[in-house]
Amino acid sequence: MTGTAIEPLRVEIYSLYAGTRPAEAASPSLRGSLPIRAVQHCPPVAAGSGLGWYVHPPADFALRWDGQDTEWTLLEENEPAGWRSLAGGYDAKLPFAADELTDVPEAFRADLDIFDRYGGSMPFIDADPRAANMIELVTGVVARTSPGWCLLARGVPNWPLQRGVQIYDGVVETDWYTSFLPTILRLTEPGQVVRFYRNIPIMCLQPVHRSVLEAGRTAELVTGQGLAEWPEDLWHDLVVLRRRRQDPELRSTYRREQVRRLRENAGYQPIGVEEADQPN
Repeated sequence: MTGTAIEPLRVEIYSLYAGTRPAEAASPSLRGSLPIRAVQHCPPVAAGSGLGWYVHPPADFALRWDGQDTEWTLLEENEPAGWRSLAGGYDAKLPFAADELTDVPEAFRADLDIFDRYGGSMPFIDADPRAANMIELVTGVVARTSPGWCLLARGVPNWPLQRGVQIYDGVVETDWYTSFLPTILRLTEPGQVVRFYRNIPIMCLQPVHRSVLEAGRTAELVTGQGLAEWPEDLWHDLVVLRRRRQDPELRSTYRREQVRRLRENAGYQPIGVEEADQPN
């Protein structure tokens, strides 16, 4: 990368499981679950919800931590099919995982020894033997991005988290790291059964350029406690926005401010507003 130019982004997301739901663009409305008012009148929520791509697990399954050890099970008709322990750092595998490696292109067959460690299958889930509620889930997804671009792997933004689980965020250098993208979970409530489903995203991958990471690391942070420490221009901008918001004839909102700025500045590109919703 030279100067300040940022390479165009290309994202490739592949799964080892043929029957897994493909990655798909994140939904600004969370697949219709966000209130219409939030989508229409709060572009920051829509923009945050719609950034990135959803990743789905390859099977319906559940986890349960008893405070000491963790168990997992596949789900059959939404009920546990049979609990199995993950104690001792055991690598659990899906029963159909080995079959995925039998029907592979001839050019790939000579390298299937990379799965020998897992008995000719693919890893799915394991618990940290030192902290059994810390779980690494391998969905079978491998991602590749253009040079200079990374992926932030995290829980689905603004999607309500179910009880008893926390999903960790992590920035992966997918411009060179083309291996399994793990989902790191922490089970938080002993005895709570936490279910995951093939049709509900478990993770969202969001693009982050290396320059943004570097800028965040080296950024100058300026803070102010109390109005005496505020700069005059910032105070002026706040007053202007609040007056428009409180004017009964304007009743300005974030979205209306975006529209006003777009009309005044043709080069302005509002975030979280679909092109069809922009004024002519």
